[in-house]
Amino acid sequence: MLKGQMRNIGILTKLCRSCSINYGNVIEEMLHFINRTIADDLSLPTDPTELGLLPIEQFTHLQIPVAHFQETNIFLIDWARCTGTKAFQNTDPRND
Repeated sequence: MLKGQMRNIGILTKLCRSCSINYGNVIEEMLHFINRTIADDLSLPTDPTELGLLPIEQFTHLQIPVAHFQETNIFLIDWARCTGTKAFQNTDPRND
């Protein structure tokens, strides 16, 4: 389950700017993924300009259900957090 949605992030260029990520590196990795994926139902554009304008959402929290060690019918919730360089709840940044 995704939580902690960031506002004002709607396209890849804005995400890269807000996280201080090199846009060219992200596009290169996305194109590499698209070219290696053989799924027929995946219809992503291969033009870098079009990729940068696709709608996206940014979240800072992810709930991951993890099966209990000895009782596989019981799940515990593990939280993964990524705040980049921004503070997490007025403390240090977190990148679990």
